[in-house]
Amino acid sequence: MLRKMTALGLAVCLLYGSAAAAQEDIPKGPCGSKPVAPPQFRKGGEGVPPLPLPATPLRRTERKRPPSPPVLIAKIQFGSLKEIKVGDAVQHYFDWNKDPADIPNLLNDAADRALNIHYTWKCGPLNAFTTDPAQYPIYYYTGSDDFTLSDADIARLREYVRAGGVIWGDTALGDPDFFKAFVREVSKVLPDRSFHRLDADHPLFNCYYPIKKVSYNRPVPDAPNGEPVFYGVDLGARTAIVLSRYGLSCGWDGHKRAGAYTVDPNDARKLGVNMIAYALAMYPISIYQSAAKIYYQEDERPRGEFVLAQARIGENWDSQFNEIANLLKTVAVKTSAEIKFDRKIVDLGKSDLENCPFLYITGEYDFTLDAAEKRALKSYLAAGGFILASPSCGSREFDRAFRREIAGLLPGHPLERLPPEHPVYGILNKIKGVGYADYVEKTGETPPALPLEGISVGAATPIIYSSYGIGGGWRGFDNPFGRDIASDDAMRLGVNIILYAMTH
Repeated sequence: MLRKMTALGLAVCLLYGSAAAAQEDIPKGPCGSKPVAPPQFRKGGEGVPPLPLPATPLRRTERKRPPSPPVLIAKIQFGSLKEIKVGDAVQHYFDWNKDPADIPNLLNDAADRALNIHYTWKCGPLNAFTTDPAQYPIYYYTGSDDFTLSDADIARLREYVRAGGVIWGDTALGDPDFFKAFVREVSKVLPDRSFHRLDADHPLFNCYYPIKKVSYNRPVPDAPNGEPVFYGVDLGARTAIVLSRYGLSCGWDGHKRAGAYTVDPNDARKLGVNMIAYALAMYPISIYQSAAKIYYQEDERPRGEFVLAQARIGENWDSQFNEIANLLKTVAVKTSAEIKFDRKIVDLGKSDLENCPFLYITGEYDFTLDAAEKRALKSYLAAGGFILASPSCGSREFDRAFRREIAGLLPGHPLERLPPEHPVYGILNKIKGVGYADYVEKTGETPPALPLEGISVGAATPIIYSSYGIGGGWRGFDNPFGRDIASDDAMRLGVNIILYAMTH
């Protein structure tokens, strides 16, 4: 299956998916229950109301007003009032609010049955909410009809996502009208990135409940074995935009809509709890990524400059901007290297790599080197260049792509595990073994004591590779869902690798 999808590509998939998903076969109009009343807090004991009311003790069951829980989800109001004729009657409804109790029910479920967290929600138009994710961590869109976003909406959403916010989209009733509209409009928020179908091993499907398959109200064309169908847009090390292809809101609201393509209520709530857990767990990384760090040295060191070039290749290649700044600063502080460190972004096949002694390649998805890029890399290596590569978050998709492309680039020179006595493990920091982020253990994998592989030419190793993420650890704390080397060891390795490249 093609995982990277543009708005046009998704529309084509829908057209050829199945006649069962035709728009005319899906119900329209209002759907769910009445809004749930806010919880009533009661506390024993007596109290005195504020003056100037009579100072009469309250009954022990009198309602109190404890501090309100923080808002987690802003449900976005959009579109105008709609109407539909049902028999002889005309019903009026808002498409964004087909299921008024969806979010309150989901938050109650997360609080009472799963995560033991207490948050609340708000509804309103987009401009009613600040773009600060500390106040509104999640923006939630749901509906079944086509819609458009204004230029002001798109700019506001872009500011919000880049500041660390999360956008949810729910295709109510499984209606392709909303699905196509969401992809088309929200793609404008981050136009340099694409929607991808989330793999079965994405942490959204296992961060709390392990979910391999779900039950649907009706058979769906693109999940023959009951797989959950979600699409997402990545920003750095997180999936910042999450879109469910089939309806969750009915399930969160607690009912099934006849004729709709929706997820069973029990499975929908499990998916919703996982969506909350993922957003909360990734919040520290979201905020960290939102503040761009630029490392520079105020004192001009006289003996030259060391340029760490990063390849602009594939998608999500720029997930570690701040982490690289941290690494370069650590090298400067921890060593006596009399040089100035800098970072440069290069397009392989278009940029001059002669003055870039160190090339870093990372990403999360599949990629293919074209002929010009292969020629550039061969020339670069022949001239004495050095390459460090590692997948973002330990992505297995990138791992497969890198192994395939490097084998085609240098046939007869396979990647091999570097032995413990290789100088990269002892040039400064003495590394006998490394730890890994907690998530690696949860995957059931048994990682190697020493993670580095390489391609050696004579006494030098101009290509070093780690299939477990090394760059993410340079941020100084672990990704809760990364197949990564633990942050302290990732930094120690990073410093050693740069010193090895400088001296060999």
